[in-house]
Amino acid sequence: MRDWSSATVRLDGGLIHVAVTRLRTYRDRDQQRGIERLRDQVLDASDLPVDLASRLAQILGRELSARNGWRFVMVEPGLNSEVLNYLTEHSARPLKAVRVWGNLFRHLPPDSNEVMADRETLALESRCRPQEVSTIMRELAGIGAVECRRAGRFVRYFVNPRLGTHLGGAARDRAQSEAPVLRLVTDPA
Repeated sequence: MRDWSSATVRLDGGLIHVAVTRLRTYRDRDQQRGIERLRDQVLDASDLPVDLASRLAQILGRELSARNGWRFVMVEPGLNSEVLNYLTEHSARPLKAVRVWGNLFRHLPPDSNEVMADRETLALESRCRPQEVSTIMRELAGIGAVECRRAGRFVRYFVNPRLGTHLGGAARDRAQSEAPVLRLVTDPA
């Protein structure tokens, strides 16, 4: 089984999309089949409470999706909409700000809310300059949507877990309870 993804490569100032193949070993396939069988057994089990069976099947389904290359981020739609509205109405560069905001979620690892991309990568993906990424990240930090932490010469970015996260269960609850509340400025009506 091949997992086709796309990668971007620079070539003479232009961009080319190339296919990347991920090796799937026999062990990977056996594990995937085992997870599929377990999910089917959970769904067929008549002696399990329905809500428990549903949650277990959902967890196993996410694991299968992750193995197939799909990654999921839980985003709070109301807060995300508020951030988008704020950026489009108050940012110095609204279109670029929305692009940067959207690209942050592409770089969240499964175990934290740290954005695993530097400002140059975010700038390339968002079609703007690295300096503009810094300005936009300060705007996002100003409303509590992200946190910027200095690490020597570099800055590490963290998405507020109240807005979006890969974390689940108790880890998500803990991260969200410790996260700052958004400070969105709205125009008085």
